[in-house]
Amino acid sequence: MILSYFKRRPFTGLFLLPILVATNLLGNGFTPPISSIEFYGNTKTLDYILEREIQHPLNMGLDSALAESDRNRLENLGIFSEVTWSSIPLENQSAILQFTVVESIQKTPPGALPTYDEETGWSLMGGWIIQNFRGRNQKVQLGGSFGGKDTYGINFVDPWMFGNHVSLSLSSGRSLFHHSFLNRELDVRSLELNMGRWFGESVKSSVGFELEKKSFANKTISDSYFYFSPQMSINYDTRDVYWNPEKGILISHSFYSMNGIDPSDQHLLKWRQSYSMYIKLNKTGKKLVLALNGTINRKWGDKKEVWLNYFGDSYTVRGWTLPDQELYSSGQESFRFGHESVHGTVELRRDIIPKHATKIGTEFGLGVIAFLDVGLIDEDWINLQNGSPMFGSGFGIRIPMPMVDVLRIDYGWGYRNGQWNSGALHWGVQQKF
Repeated sequence: MILSYFKRRPFTGLFLLPILVATNLLGNGFTPPISSIEFYGNTKTLDYILEREIQHPLNMGLDSALAESDRNRLENLGIFSEVTWSSIPLENQSAILQFTVVESIQKTPPGALPTYDEETGWSLMGGWIIQNFRGRNQKVQLGGSFGGKDTYGINFVDPWMFGNHVSLSLSSGRSLFHHSFLNRELDVRSLELNMGRWFGESVKSSVGFELEKKSFANKTISDSYFYFSPQMSINYDTRDVYWNPEKGILISHSFYSMNGIDPSDQHLLKWRQSYSMYIKLNKTGKKLVLALNGTINRKWGDKKEVWLNYFGDSYTVRGWTLPDQELYSSGQESFRFGHESVHGTVELRRDIIPKHATKIGTEFGLGVIAFLDVGLIDEDWINLQNGSPMFGSGFGIRIPMPMVDVLRIDYGWGYRNGQWNSGALHWGVQQKF
């Protein structure tokens, strides 16, 4: 092939000889040493933000597995719509390892838009969001909402605030909304600070606290709780791509300890543990992934009614309508409420349009899923083990979105004790797990 090229274009072929030879060698398994690593397309993001994610060494033969892992780390930053890598042969038989990125929408102008929350309905949200503040992968959010949920607040996150994966997150705000199934209006004010640290590439930890005041009130009742809550989490994470993994596992444990300031006798410890696994079922083409998850929630201490949880939303057992005040007070589906719970999910995820960057820089794609959920919830752990499980089965779509990773829309049908219900539609952001 190379000789025929010279016969047709002798002078051009002579000039391109070194590059053509190098390219031919690459195609036959030759791995040239990487003499430099370059980045292209980051007009806002500072180079060192990309450089600190790269682990492929210089002056070593090209390792495609390492290059792909570096590409995944860049995508996991959450500020790029698309990340690709390539090797560019040089005349001295070395090569440049080049990463090309497309920056996604990283800042919204001050303005307002309608938003939908599964529990509180529609709200008009306004504010200012900067996803990649100062080009340093920091996130700043300032804004609020009016409607189903009235809120205002500020949030700041820096994943490398104090060096190698030593992070800081700080948030403060207020929310007012009607409780989904209790006849209470909620007024929540909070200040939260967390610091995180990675140990290697897979062990990720976080410690911090939340100072929160919650008021539950209606025309006849007014309860208020002011508490200080230390919290911590530790994760073992080998996922390749966070927003839609095709391989790896995620084991997560988190602890939240509510210590009453007013009243001072309020104490409650929450322990959440989650186990997820992702397996790609095909080798080529649009990926088909089997995703598995099991989650356990435990509580010790003062389990008041206001801290009650439920099943039937987009993050537990889908296919059940959200509970309202009438459903809760009637007791007809008491099996859906409790403090202690176990639930599991099997999802089959298929890419229809793989995520890619559009001409305006934002990401676009489409995925479909089929799911099966199962779970048990009760006020007491002992009773939980003797209960009859809830099931939910259905299908959904996944649409990649800037700043929130992915929009989820699911429709499913619930099943328990030999009976199916009429089904329910669920909305959510980010993957369920």
